[in-house]
Amino acid sequence: MVKVALLIGVSEYEPGLNPLPAAVKDVEAMQQVLLHPEMGGFTETDIMVLKNPQRQDMEEAIENLFAHRQKDDLLVLFFSGHGIKDDTGRLFLATRTTRKTPRGDLIRSSSVAASVVHESMSRSRSKRQVVILDSCFSGAFAEGLSAKDDGIVNIREQLGGEGRAVLTSSSSTQYSFEQQGSDLSIYTRYLIEGITTGAADLDEDGVVSIDELHDYASRKVREIQPTMKPEIYTTREGFKIRLTKVPQGDPKQKYRKEVARYSSRGDVSFVGRKILDALRSRLGLSEMEATTIEDEMLAVARQEFRQKLQQYERDFTEALQQTVALSEDDFNALRQNLQQILGLRNEDTMPIEAQVKARIEAYKRHLQHYRQSLTKAMRQEYPLSRPTRHQLQQMQQEWQLKDEDLAVIENSLTAEVEAYRQKLKQFEQAFIRAVQQEYPLSEANHNQLWQQQQLLGLKAEDIHPITARITKETEAYQQKLQQYEQVITQAIEHQYPFTEEIREELRRYQQVLEIKDEEVARIKEKVVRQINTNQPQIQQSNTYEPQVAQSHSIDVNTFDVDNFLEEVKADELPTQFLSRRVTQVIPETKPVKTPKLPLQLIVPLIFLVATGSLGLFVKQLRSPSGTSPIFSNPLQTQNPGIETTPIRPRSLANLSPGWVIKTNNDISLGNNQSLPRGTFLEVIEKKSNPNPTSGSFLVSMRVCTNKSTQTPANTNNTAVTTLVTPNSKPLPATVLLNSSQVNRFGVVLQSDAPNPCRTVTQPPVTEPSDTSPT
Repeated sequence: MVKVALLIGVSEYEPGLNPLPAAVKDVEAMQQVLLHPEMGGFTETDIMVLKNPQRQDMEEAIENLFAHRQKDDLLVLFFSGHGIKDDTGRLFLATRTTRKTPRGDLIRSSSVAASVVHESMSRSRSKRQVVILDSCFSGAFAEGLSAKDDGIVNIREQLGGEGRAVLTSSSSTQYSFEQQGSDLSIYTRYLIEGITTGAADLDEDGVVSIDELHDYASRKVREIQPTMKPEIYTTREGFKIRLTKVPQGDPKQKYRKEVARYSSRGDVSFVGRKILDALRSRLGLSEMEATTIEDEMLAVARQEFRQKLQQYERDFTEALQQTVALSEDDFNALRQNLQQILGLRNEDTMPIEAQVKARIEAYKRHLQHYRQSLTKAMRQEYPLSRPTRHQLQQMQQEWQLKDEDLAVIENSLTAEVEAYRQKLKQFEQAFIRAVQQEYPLSEANHNQLWQQQQLLGLKAEDIHPITARITKETEAYQQKLQQYEQVITQAIEHQYPFTEEIREELRRYQQVLEIKDEEVARIKEKVVRQINTNQPQIQQSNTYEPQVAQSHSIDVNTFDVDNFLEEVKADELPTQFLSRRVTQVIPETKPVKTPKLPLQLIVPLIFLVATGSLGLFVKQLRSPSGTSPIFSNPLQTQNPGIETTPIRPRSLANLSPGWVIKTNNDISLGNNQSLPRGTFLEVIEKKSNPNPTSGSFLVSMRVCTNKSTQTPANTNNTAVTTLVTPNSKPLPATVLLNSSQVNRFGVVLQSDAPNPCRTVTQPPVTEPSDTSPT
């Protein structure tokens, strides 16, 4: 009886098949076990080792292994490498040169068919044939034929037979061949462990039989990799084929055997610990020696167990982090599947689940806190400043928040902020429209804006800055409109139609105030309407009256608003109206001329009006003494010799014949004629106005002699005299003026003042043909 073994390991492959570094190391480990005199007992010449062989060398070696053998010879074929199933279901052992077609179909001539092994075994006389296949099976099918794969390799049919025992690491075409942290493949490692430790000697007869080795390795493999299912295919005789012996007499080897028997999941059970402690004492091993053996035996198992726990933790964490929460049933199904695949129990996974849940909850709290901080920052400033960004980055680093999670939060908040800011903008536009239509706002408009605020979901603290700013801007703009209204009112009272110079100054004033053209047009129309409406009050006032020529006087009864608005363009602004005629009462002293303002001072004076200084300026213009008394009742004349009643002051509102009026500015009479400032006129007669609805009347007056301007009217020494002005025609002796002209440009001399017209012979009353009332 001889013992012969052929050990084949293929680690290197052509493209299309993954390399298997552990395959060659499996062969080396198995060779050492078989050569050990107390275990395998094989001689070195009876063991043939092939590493990464060619197909022909591999087939010849297989044929030689089984040829010319006797019935009791022990023949062992060990193969570690890729096993391939073609589209017909036949099994092939891959060689170094095994290849596939571009379509994925196996090139069969580059590999060794299982049928070759079966034929060699069938021709052999040996009845103790052992085949061990630690193969990573895979399917090799042409494209489109993968549906023929049932995932099962029929080993019994292709390699089984009388006197044979075939051990496979798996019968499936899908399983993990290598295990991280180990140099050997999973299946081979536990075969070696079962033999070297004697743990596979389940009946403790000192011999490891094929069935015992399969049971031990299968149990260990399934603990580590539940998806792997090692199989054994044999007849009754093949079960009891003795492969190796158990080393005897070595206390350390006996202790190894018991450690392998009582270890599970990289640790020793409670009962196993008690048994091992008693055995260690009986064998005379020190605690250090026992610990060294245990660490050596359990190191790989512990590493594998930790890896499985880590894998479960990763999968469990990923399941909890799904955006769509799993139902309780789905979650329990996932837990059970993971435990079954990884070979874990509830007591193994429950601590992991508790830790993962606590960690995820803490992470979610940190994300929520980050979201709140980012929301607060975006409300205070948007976009975010660099210091704020830096603070958020420090928060992220402290809590180890992922960039992708923060990106989701920021994108969501940015969209919310943009939408909220858009709503604020919408409310702002509504508020602007409201104040443009009505200011101050009525209660109805306030309620309507409040309803819109509620509809848009805006907070009061967010809209308050908007309403405060718009209100402030509106009030400032209203003040500008009021300033402009004052200016345009005075401009219209000063002169109409406007000269081009006035229009240009008004345009510049509009630009300074930044008033819209439509507002200018509205103000002008408003002022004109007020002039029409308030004419009776204007007649009672003797201040701030615009100059009116006989041919251009503004009669409120005939004033055409539409024509005025057509003439005064929308972009006009007032100018020279500040150099206005002001009525004052003249005492019996030498007349004092009111100076006219030069053109270059007009624009600064307009700004004085805008800033509230116009009142002071007007006050200075009205009287050298700084006063402007205005009276409403006429002065009664005194009769000598009769007891007089209290003297009442005279006024322009109720003129009487014999009263004297002095002009304080030029009065245009038309036809290139005008009454110069300082002219004295004596009232002859009050006449009714042809237009009684106007409320005014006509006054017939004679021009009194004025030594400073008097020249003879003719050379016949008549009593009639006339006044002349530079570059004008001689004036008539009498004039007929509208009461509005008199009110604007004249003052009544009081009874106690000297009468400059007393020495002048009063001419008959005439109505010059060249004057026309307005």
